[in-house]
Amino acid sequence: MLPAASQIMFRRRIIIVVLLTTLCAGAATWLDWKRPTYYAQAEYRLRDVIARSGRTTPINPDLVFLAIDSDSVTLDEDLDVNGLFPSSANDPECRRALEIMSKGWPWDREIYAMILERLVRAGAKVVAYDCLFPAPAPGDEAFRAALDQFKSQVVIGSNFVSPADVDRSRRIPSSYDPPVETIIPKAATPDDRVGFTNFFTDEDKIVRGAQFRVIFQERENSTATYLSLSARTVSKAGHPELVPNDLAGRLIRFTGPPRSGFRPHPVFEIFVPEYWEHNYRSGEFLRNKIVVVGAEGKWQKDELATPFGPMPGAEVHLNALNALRHGEFLKELPPLADAVVTTLAALLGAALCLSIRSPWLRLLALVAADSAGPLCALWFYDHQSLYLPCLAPLLALNSNVLFCLVSDFTFERIERAKLRSTLEKRDDLTNMIVHDLRSPLTAVTGYMGVLAETVKLNPTEAECVAEAQRGANDLRDMITTLLDVGRLEAGEMPLRLQAQDVAEIARKAATRFSPVLQNRTLRCDVPPDPVLMVCDADVIRRVLENLISNAVKFTKSDGMIIVSLQRNAADVTISVGDDGQGIPPDQHELIFEKFGQTESGAEHRHSTGLGLTFCRLAVEAHEGKIGVQSELEKGSTFWFTLPIRDQAGLNKVASLETIA
Repeated sequence: MLPAASQIMFRRRIIIVVLLTTLCAGAATWLDWKRPTYYAQAEYRLRDVIARSGRTTPINPDLVFLAIDSDSVTLDEDLDVNGLFPSSANDPECRRALEIMSKGWPWDREIYAMILERLVRAGAKVVAYDCLFPAPAPGDEAFRAALDQFKSQVVIGSNFVSPADVDRSRRIPSSYDPPVETIIPKAATPDDRVGFTNFFTDEDKIVRGAQFRVIFQERENSTATYLSLSARTVSKAGHPELVPNDLAGRLIRFTGPPRSGFRPHPVFEIFVPEYWEHNYRSGEFLRNKIVVVGAEGKWQKDELATPFGPMPGAEVHLNALNALRHGEFLKELPPLADAVVTTLAALLGAALCLSIRSPWLRLLALVAADSAGPLCALWFYDHQSLYLPCLAPLLALNSNVLFCLVSDFTFERIERAKLRSTLEKRDDLTNMIVHDLRSPLTAVTGYMGVLAETVKLNPTEAECVAEAQRGANDLRDMITTLLDVGRLEAGEMPLRLQAQDVAEIARKAATRFSPVLQNRTLRCDVPPDPVLMVCDADVIRRVLENLISNAVKFTKSDGMIIVSLQRNAADVTISVGDDGQGIPPDQHELIFEKFGQTESGAEHRHSTGLGLTFCRLAVEAHEGKIGVQSELEKGSTFWFTLPIRDQAGLNKVASLETIA
């Protein structure tokens, strides 16, 4: 079980993660519901990336794009029909059509009647005009007569415009302003030849769907229903069942980049016998086809923005027709389902925060989740024809993880500050107690010495007094070590740096342990010649005694302890090795920390966990290094190095101590 403090921290962390999850999911859901302009544009840009990366609708071969293109509208008024198109000169209908086109834009509307008649006689199933006729113009009578003659095979666009203040991103506009005049007189009942030409765009003016059914209230309170050009055309072609009643504002699956799915065919070619025969096989190419007549786009910038780039309006209608013929529509989740997906993403962020403690691993997992999100959305787009919300779940996921990281770092810093304050108070209390213990301990050891020297004791009493003196001395050493560790940590322990023979210091330290070796062997591999260097002899002696004392504790009863010294070019290395049970690798750094002990070291009741800490601080105060090499069941070797100072370095140290 976790300690009580850890349980409190864990519960507090869970509460914080739950609150942040709720906040992030709620904020992302609110953004997705309100849909400010910048948010909607970012959301649809992500959707467009998915649309371009996902699958497209296969092209229906029964759809033909007859384009009013730049070649058709720029025919010269002085066109030499006899010279350029001699075959057309012999055909009155073709000659008349080319003469109308060569008189400049806008054309006499008689040309639309001639186009309709030629296409219907060639066997076209339906001819749809993606052309707007908002005001009277020459040729209207001829065009209206053709529309009445071929009523069952023609659909004509009518320009209905939605109000400017309509929220176009989430719902279909409820009313439209009909044009004042149109090529077809306004009727009290819906005219099945009239289709709605405008498309449904979002805040960023990109067409992603088409309005297939529009209902608006007229002044007489009668309801008129206008189907879009695409839906009306499909109905005329004999497939009204492909237009469901609830199909309004649905997203369509495009065929791909502009002019790749439906190649424009110049409209003037149908009146040139050579082209008519070669490109259209004398009209056979158009038999049973749905032909959309409209601007190609480049010559008059009659283009609409789509996920795949600028596309002629007529081609967008062809994409809508293609979607209707194949049933390729894209669904959007309702707002409640969007909120559920966003909440699940926030919960995923909470799971990352609670299951992964490392901030770097958590960020790596977040990157993986962010990468998997678009792939998941792409899979649903391709296989379920479903647009998952993109921006709101990503916002909920990322904000939750990042806020949790900030929270973790903040509370970690607070806890560290609390811990640091607690440790400082503990150290202050320890130092105060230790200082107060020295005076009574000195009195105890003094009176013990007087008792041993002045009173005649029997052997048993003398042994008891000796044991009491040894215990008091051990306690004094512990107190001294604790005080020295505190002073070394604070940098307040003065070092008496002088030229010393460290070989002699090592020999004396080793000799001190001769009475307690019992069956153990202590070998001192120290050069016979003096090894002079600048150090505090008393401090270095205590370091060696600590290391040898540890070796005696952990060496086998018949084992060997080796004290060695080696002079190098820049330093002196002193080591103490034993053949004890060894130290696990993961505890090599722990044993040098304050109160740090191995499991076996903690079993020794006289170990405080300060000896090696004192050694490390003392060696580092001499600008040296200390370490250990150990293998389990093969023993340990503790070593430390002391830099060799020259006389100039010694003088510098002495001057610094004087200033202090």
